[in-house]
Amino acid sequence: MTLEHRTFYQDWRRRLLSIVLLLAMGLGLYSGLVQQQLFNPALAPLDQRAEQALKRSLLLASSSFATARLIDRGVAFMSEAEVGVGVASVKPGQLLKPLQDMAVRYADLMVLAMTSVGIQLILLEFGKILALQIFGFVSIAAGLCWLLGPHYWRSKALLICRNSLWILLLVRLGIPLLAYSTDLLSQQLLTPQRIAAQTELNLVTAQLANVEQQTDTDGSGLLNWVRQTSGKTSDIISAVKLFSDNMVERFVQLIVVYTLQTLLFPLLSLYLLWQFGRYLWRRPLKLSTGTHAAAL
Repeated sequence: MTLEHRTFYQDWRRRLLSIVLLLAMGLGLYSGLVQQQLFNPALAPLDQRAEQALKRSLLLASSSFATARLIDRGVAFMSEAEVGVGVASVKPGQLLKPLQDMAVRYADLMVLAMTSVGIQLILLEFGKILALQIFGFVSIAAGLCWLLGPHYWRSKALLICRNSLWILLLVRLGIPLLAYSTDLLSQQLLTPQRIAAQTELNLVTAQLANVEQQTDTDGSGLLNWVRQTSGKTSDIISAVKLFSDNMVERFVQLIVVYTLQTLLFPLLSLYLLWQFGRYLWRRPLKLSTGTHAAAL
């Protein structure tokens, strides 16, 4: 047997072994064995941490949305309440209109935050359930085309195979890793400010909830605090304005925190992941001389 025939048979032997290996991998993907027994268990700790972080952010955003809506309703009720000062009466709740406007804007931001977290949860579930099957089958099909297809298919097939594997890695590993790292960064930088501002808003929410159920003889709630502030109209107005300014400041703090935690940090992370994926996708495929010879 000549050297040329020996090289030909060795090349086809390697190619046949590669085809059998790819078909076995495809069968493992189709049966779910690779995903359920190997891939998902290996990444389960990271998936759990990422899912817990996203669900915690979703719970915080939803509770903050409820707080903002309660403050909006309570301020709307107080705006119509009259407080007697001597023979006159005033409506100090009208001074809380900036607080009400800020509560509405804050509620709108929480809707965006919940949407952002929900999209990240969907992407996380997509990576856990479908990413391996979709991009794995594409890689296997491209590999088979490279092994069995015409010569002019092979460079494109190898490029598709490589890019599919990169996308699989970014979706399956990059998204949960970014979600978890974003949560760690938020806890280190933003959690103390969020807890302090949220505690004060929760106190105000409880007081405003009492306002709607308050009677003239009730001694609790924010409205009674306004009545007992002073007997002078100027003092009542000053006290209510100071209260409104303090609460608006807390809302601004929370808006900054949640904008960074649920919008800017995740979107920046996804943007960087997208740019990294584009860089990998556009990289030219470098084939060695041996690979060209094998393809021929």
